[in-house]
Amino acid sequence: MKPKPALFCRYLWENELSGFLPSEWNGLVNLEILQMGHNYLTGNIPNWLSELPKARDVVFSRNQFYGPASNLTKLIVNGNFTSAISRWLFDCNYLEGDWPTFNVPTVQVKYFSNCWNNETDGCATIGCNQNATQDTPSNCSRIYNCPNFFEERRVSQFIECSPCPPSQFITDGTRCVCGRDRVDKVSKTPVEALIGGVVGGIVVIIFAAILIILICRRKPALKYQQFGRKYEGIGDPWTVPKDLDRFTLQELERATNNFSEEYFIGEGGFGKVYRGVLPDGKVVAIKCASNEGAQGQTEFRNELALLSRLHHRHLCALEGFCDEDGLQLLVYEFMVNGDLHQNLFGKSSLNAAQRFEVAVGIARGLDYLHSFANPPVIHRDIKPSNVLLDEYNVAKLADFGISKATPELHTHISTRPVGTIGYLDPDYFRTNQLTIASDVFAFGIVILELVTGQRVFDTSRLNGINLTDWVIPKFKEGGIHAIIDPRLSETNYDATLFTNLTEVGLKCSKIDRNDRPTMKEVLTILEPYASRALKENSSSLNPKWSTEYFKNKSLFEDSRQFAPNSMNGKPYNSGESSINSHDTNCFSTEASEDLAALKAGFDFEAVFREIL
Repeated sequence: MKPKPALFCRYLWENELSGFLPSEWNGLVNLEILQMGHNYLTGNIPNWLSELPKARDVVFSRNQFYGPASNLTKLIVNGNFTSAISRWLFDCNYLEGDWPTFNVPTVQVKYFSNCWNNETDGCATIGCNQNATQDTPSNCSRIYNCPNFFEERRVSQFIECSPCPPSQFITDGTRCVCGRDRVDKVSKTPVEALIGGVVGGIVVIIFAAILIILICRRKPALKYQQFGRKYEGIGDPWTVPKDLDRFTLQELERATNNFSEEYFIGEGGFGKVYRGVLPDGKVVAIKCASNEGAQGQTEFRNELALLSRLHHRHLCALEGFCDEDGLQLLVYEFMVNGDLHQNLFGKSSLNAAQRFEVAVGIARGLDYLHSFANPPVIHRDIKPSNVLLDEYNVAKLADFGISKATPELHTHISTRPVGTIGYLDPDYFRTNQLTIASDVFAFGIVILELVTGQRVFDTSRLNGINLTDWVIPKFKEGGIHAIIDPRLSETNYDATLFTNLTEVGLKCSKIDRNDRPTMKEVLTILEPYASRALKENSSSLNPKWSTEYFKNKSLFEDSRQFAPNSMNGKPYNSGESSINSHDTNCFSTEASEDLAALKAGFDFEAVFREIL
């Protein structure tokens, strides 16, 4: 098992593990908790285990370790215990030698029930004598056989056994049970022994069967306790939206190797996210609701019905779901290029053309949610980590729930908490309401991040920890060259475009939501640049366009997927579209006419000045 140095906790209690502890684990320098009790691990206790720099909770009770105990005394230097260890449990193993002496008040150490030379019985009732049988415990003989000790509970090490009645001896020192000598016990008739054995066997079988049934019934509830549940079972029958696949839990377990750590890719407000591979080879992202993200059954089904009707090139598509045994798992298309945050602030950043493409993609996705979804949808958490990029670097909005554009915030149906600090509408703190203008504000902040390459908050910025406070004076004084990402200034970029893009970002991030443009107005500014790039094919933005989508002139085509005009999922323009089309016009008639005029030579600079 390849070590992961960043691993903080490894909890593998009662997993039927066997063999030796891997020597590679000595590289787990950040490990603090290592609990692996009730397994079959064997071998000597490795020296590196007590030397892990941050290990504080080390539990290996009820295993099969042998050899000497670890020398924890060596960790005491000048009277001070230098290790982080606060709990060290190795009870019920096969450790040998003298019982270790270690006394540090801040450390809990357990070594009882091993094979120590000086381990006392605590059940001394009869002294050693020549007439004692093998059933007669005493001070001078062990009360249990070490290989079998962990099958029983040693009460006698805490409680001294009371004297047995005359002619009887303690026959089970681990439970202080009195009985007659072995000679008396075997004097029973074969018939009595046979009947007793049969009855006892039947009782054991019945008890085992009941136990197995109870375990099987509880197994789904016990599995994946880290996932949220608001109800149990599948619930009442309902009609699954026709555009969604209903996966079984077993199918998603196979896709993720039982939601193993190697398939874990992140965690958001809704819950943990796993990468999965379906039987047909398709790669998907599986979002698993946490206790905080889980909803009631009715709310979850309503959300599925509404999400199934949201289809757009710049929205991350919902492929299906699983609601088995109360679990709430959402299956989305997988974005191979990660999110915008990774690509913008990582080692290899996006070039000028790619950033412009992303800006237009986000704007188109938001315009669809605000103008064509019914009811209108407020994303509520626009930020770089919620903008995913596919294999062509086409931006797709992710992690959006259903939020009606109404004054009452509490009427929404959502998959996660409201907003992220830095991108959250300042007006929200005054009104306690989110509107589509709140998405516009967050979009403006993301635009400024795209232009400057700066994070929304940065304590190292001397002239403004907040991004807008840093941009406004520098942009006003020195123009686009004063704020442009230095990584872009070394390449070709269109200064006019990025100047206008900055103006859009600043306008969208106005404090008063009434001063912000709509996403449709934003597109009116940005689309002409897209049309010009499409027409020229080699724009001054960048000699080589960044993606195959752009090279193939499809990124900026007027082809969006259908926009539901009502709750029954009818296409926006039923005369020109079908519900399964990927090339359906989502512009309103007015917007389409505006765009046609712009492409025909309309003065988009004047439009820009008029709106701003």
